[in-house]
Amino acid sequence: MKKSKSIIWLLFCCLGWLWCGQAGALTDPQTKVSKLINNYVAGANPEWAGADIRVEFKFAEKIFQELQKLSETAALSVVDIDRDFKPVGNVIFPVEASDGGNNQNFFVRARVAVFKPIVFAKHLIRRGKKIISADLSVEARDIALLPSGFYTDPALLPGNEASAMIPENSTIFKWMVRAVPLVRAGEPVKILVKGENFLVKADGVALVDGYLAEPIKVRRKGIAGAQGILNGTLVSTNEVEIISP
Repeated sequence: MKKSKSIIWLLFCCLGWLWCGQAGALTDPQTKVSKLINNYVAGANPEWAGADIRVEFKFAEKIFQELQKLSETAALSVVDIDRDFKPVGNVIFPVEASDGGNNQNFFVRARVAVFKPIVFAKHLIRRGKKIISADLSVEARDIALLPSGFYTDPALLPGNEASAMIPENSTIFKWMVRAVPLVRAGEPVKILVKGENFLVKADGVALVDGYLAEPIKVRRKGIAGAQGILNGTLVSTNEVEIISP
């Protein structure tokens, strides 16, 4: 009877020791490190506020096993080592774990993607085509490594035209879109040369696409060479004003 009680007591002590040891261990280190990196990326890029930041770890199982040996109160932080460090794409994050005065460094490999709704071409949009709503669609895509200048609001595009061919399913950037010109290169224009107490009118042709109230280069009809080229301002759909000194 005494022997049975001793065995039961021993088992109870062992189970209690195991429970105490596990209770203080760092739980779910993968989730904690994922949240840590997520916050770090969002903090380094305020323009991504509200974006869906996704972290996928690579070859990190052993690191998470080591982190489980730390106490639940251990503090984790990403170490800033370089101002030019871009925490997106395939990255190695230096993570410091501080546990009761003992510091350990871990290098965590991960792929960081940042998903945000952006505008893309539903089908091929040819250069010079006026853009309509039916040409556009919106979906969440990884913008982490995209250059700046993409559209997030499809309402900004209709009424403009494609300044370059936009392939089907491609992200639409601002350099691919422009306002529709008031006059196009090769179209006839009236040239108005104004000076003090005089006005001279002549026929000409636009050498470039032109926009209202903006500079435009034209050629005066009947005059060849550089002498016929003039710089003026487009003041209406077919009139170019030139102020004579």
